[in-house]
Amino acid sequence: MLNQTLAKFRQVPRKVCRTMWDAMPTSVAQTPLMNRTGRFLYRRFTRDTLKVQTHFTQFMRNPPLLDALKQIMARDSSSTALAVASIGCSTGAELYSVLYTLRSAMPGRTIIGVGCDLSPEVVRVAERGLYAPGVPAADGALFAAGRPEIEEDEISALNGIVQQQADGTCRVRDFLRHDTSWFAADAIKDDILTSIGPQDLVLANNFMGPMDDRSAQLCLHNMMRLVKARGYLVVDGVDLDLKTRVLRDAPFAPILTNLREIWGCDGSKQGWPWLRWGAEPIDTSEPDWRVRYTIIFQRLR
Repeated sequence: MLNQTLAKFRQVPRKVCRTMWDAMPTSVAQTPLMNRTGRFLYRRFTRDTLKVQTHFTQFMRNPPLLDALKQIMARDSSSTALAVASIGCSTGAELYSVLYTLRSAMPGRTIIGVGCDLSPEVVRVAERGLYAPGVPAADGALFAAGRPEIEEDEISALNGIVQQQADGTCRVRDFLRHDTSWFAADAIKDDILTSIGPQDLVLANNFMGPMDDRSAQLCLHNMMRLVKARGYLVVDGVDLDLKTRVLRDAPFAPILTNLREIWGCDGSKQGWPWLRWGAEPIDTSEPDWRVRYTIIFQRLR
């Protein structure tokens, strides 16, 4: 009883601050001063809460990001095969979306896809490439399933990626399943580097946030090591202080293409500074704002 009382007491300052924050006009809440205040509140009350992994994913989750990747990767005039890896791939929607975007934009280019996740169950789902609208495909997997990969009202918009079957399920089209492989692996361990090999594009989104700092830092370093020289790293959903600290002095340059559109696109990331996964407003008065808020980075050497 005493522990419950103390826990409730510790929540009082957070509740008071949130009430005041929610009552502020947007013009005030988005000033640099309030951004700094929000970062203090986030670090003090939110950063270490709700650190629960899920398999939440969906197709075409961030169109401005996909558009930026299409622009960036199309600049590569090499005729060699393009290697794309999705780490923490969940049930495959992200990798299939990126492969659809790139293969549609570069039909003459060989693009090899590989996805890996800690959960063998979701890897098998991704490999099958079969989804029931309105039903999360990760039910019964290692972590909570999250939202369905495809909702009923999204089927027509995803016609280029999936084909609806007679039973109502949606199957990923053959040209996306071709040259795409899947396996289970732990992204924190070094053997992922030898299992996958150097990649032209590494997607490392939305799975490092729930990790403790040490694990997240080890994982981010592994993701960086997977990227070929002049290749690209896409990293989102990781603590911004940790990301800035690791990437600030690393040989990776932030790519600002569609930065604001990418940052604000994902509706599931509202609620900052009260939700751990909420997207902090871009504050260009921060000395390292380009590293802090950029999602796409190019390895320089």
